[in-house]
Amino acid sequence: MKLFIFHILLLQVLIGQDSLFWFDMNSVIDPPPNTPKVMDGIFGTSRLRVLDSLKNVRRFSSEGFRLQIFETVSKDKADSTLFHFQKTLQDTVYLIFEAPLYKLRFGNFMTKKEAEIQKDKLNRLGFKNIWIVRSRIYQN
Repeated sequence: MKLFIFHILLLQVLIGQDSLFWFDMNSVIDPPPNTPKVMDGIFGTSRLRVLDSLKNVRRFSSEGFRLQIFETVSKDKADSTLFHFQKTLQDTVYLIFEAPLYKLRFGNFMTKKEAEIQKDKLNRLGFKNIWIVRSRIYQN
């Protein structure tokens, strides 16, 4: 019985360890080791660098709101509409693919109130069928 409990505790300790997020890869003096050649060949880069870059994305972005201005199942229609909205709105329009839809979203709003104000402005300019969505936004 003691051996069984020891194995359970050891398993908990081993599973609970995730050393990739305990330190910043930029503070390491030696270059990070490459992941197995098979994986590097498939992805074209070391997975350790990708995981570290994901941590940096979270550092420079936060939860906020965007306006969804269009959605379609056609990639060609999404690209042509994206070009039209970028020209008209003169700001960044984000093309997001969430199967099976291509979605065009606009803005980086910290509060829902800011998004509502911009939505009202776009409605007055003739844009219809716009709704507010919670999204990861970039901080300025």
